[in-house]
Amino acid sequence: PSMAQNMEIYHSISIEAPVTDEKLPCAKAVGTGWTGGVDSMYTLSKHMSDDDPGHKLTHLVIANNGALESDHNAELLAYMVEKARNTVAGELGLNVIGIDSNLQLLQDEKYLAVAGFRFPAVVLAVQKLFGVFLNSGAYEFTRFAFVQENSAYYELLPLDCFETDCTVFYSAGSSVSRIQKLKELSAFPLAGKYLHPCIYVQRDNCCECGKCIRTMGALYALGTLDQFREVFDVDRFYEKKADYFYNILFG
Repeated sequence: PSMAQNMEIYHSISIEAPVTDEKLPCAKAVGTGWTGGVDSMYTLSKHMSDDDPGHKLTHLVIANNGALESDHNAELLAYMVEKARNTVAGELGLNVIGIDSNLQLLQDEKYLAVAGFRFPAVVLAVQKLFGVFLNSGAYEFTRFAFVQENSAYYELLPLDCFETDCTVFYSAGSSVSRIQKLKELSAFPLAGKYLHPCIYVQRDNCCECGKCIRTMGALYALGTLDQFREVFDVDRFYEKKADYFYNILFG
């Protein structure tokens, strides 16, 4: 109801369907979505060795549910899954699952507007596996707003509605800002090896796109950019520092 009242593209709905009290079996796995970017890396850092076994990560999930934008999404998905298995997941002993979908072909929507619904839908398709799913938040809770073009601003509101007898969803990382995440990731060795915020999935960080530039600029401001030489061209950043900050401020 709150979404319908505050965003014109949404309307009140009612669901009429048979119900059952039958409980599905559940393997009680703990998962999170994986891209290698700042948000997913932060969730990984916080839950890879959780003292509570009920919230310790066991699986990384990569999905083709509208987020991938290429002419060969199935191949791209397979590449991302294999890369995760051979790098961070392999090092930590985590499972990686890839979930393919033709949803974007049926519902041609701007992904940011529906990401807060699309990823939980993917997880619920395999709810017999997951007891807990940690949804990496892009924005801190204090920035909550009804922005219909970007569901990340208000995803905390519907997230609880997706809970089933099998699967519970938690918003992870939204208690801190992006700069705070990067500050903590600067002390996380795996981030220095595998952080990949770049928009280009099938290559190393390009150090030219907006995500790369903003991330490098933030790390420079924190005084920790040199710790990320394995994933960024740090020397190039120093050589073109003025251009980078002009892009951050006015690009």
